[in-house]
Amino acid sequence: MFKGSIVAIVTPFTQEGEVDFAAFKELVDWHAEQGTDAIVCCGSTGEAPTLSSEEQLQIFKTALDVSKKRVPIIAGTGTYDTRKTVERTRKAKELGVDGCIAVVPYYNRPTPEGCIAHYTEVNKVGLPTIVYYHPGRTGVRLSAEVLAEIAELPSVVAIKDCSGGLELIQEIRQKSDIPMLSGDDPLTLAMMELGAVGGISVVANVIPQGWSEMIQSFLQGNKERARELNALYTLLFQAMELETNPQCIKYAVSLLGKCKPYLRLPLLEPRKANKLAILQAMTEVSLSPYLSLPLARSSNCKKECAECSDHR
Repeated sequence: MFKGSIVAIVTPFTQEGEVDFAAFKELVDWHAEQGTDAIVCCGSTGEAPTLSSEEQLQIFKTALDVSKKRVPIIAGTGTYDTRKTVERTRKAKELGVDGCIAVVPYYNRPTPEGCIAHYTEVNKVGLPTIVYYHPGRTGVRLSAEVLAEIAELPSVVAIKDCSGGLELIQEIRQKSDIPMLSGDDPLTLAMMELGAVGGISVVANVIPQGWSEMIQSFLQGNKERARELNALYTLLFQAMELETNPQCIKYAVSLLGKCKPYLRLPLLEPRKANKLAILQAMTEVSLSPYLSLPLARSSNCKKECAECSDHR
């Protein structure tokens, strides 16, 4: 149901820390025009843990209003509380979203049986659900057998794999035909070679058209072109991993002039050296014509940063 290039969209904020809905509308419209196959709102990259339930619902509604069915909207509804997850999922369904993504319950570290029970309750809402498996963030590791059992629930339409390797997709492929989505940009191409149908991406925030071309090239059989594009974006992958996501990608989007770099605490803007590395990576992938900051330092500039007065 969901495949191709799916962006985990950032949530823009104003300097006062409020959701910048004007910038968010422009981002959704841009992705619809650029050929993004679906938009995940209020995921990890969208800073969901810092958003109130009311803000999240307003973000879902705004995305739906702007997209006008041009691109599917997937609501991030997962929490470590099953009742809250079910409630958010139900409200998102009432708004008309195309699906939801629900993270494996984090922090309270439920047993495998507890995770199965969690998704069984979410399943009752009847909204197409992507299971978001990210043991590095949640502290919960599940076997391929358990994930395959969860995948048998009628509402589960895909698994987003952020396990950090290729072993899990190979194991699940032996037990289930559930569609798999990469949640790790550097591994997306390798995962598609093992049967994944696309990815939920961070870098698609800044290269929506290019990332879509990479994935679609592979899915349409042009593997050579997909590998060429994947290699082109290697530096960008590396730059986005310099600090905790979404600190780097939010700054990268700001360099395109599509939002401000503000995040909600405890997340911070990247360190100055990393800002420069992000700027350099974006230049390397041919984004320089779109950057809102000049690329060359003047001879008077003595700072190793990307935001001194000579760069404004």
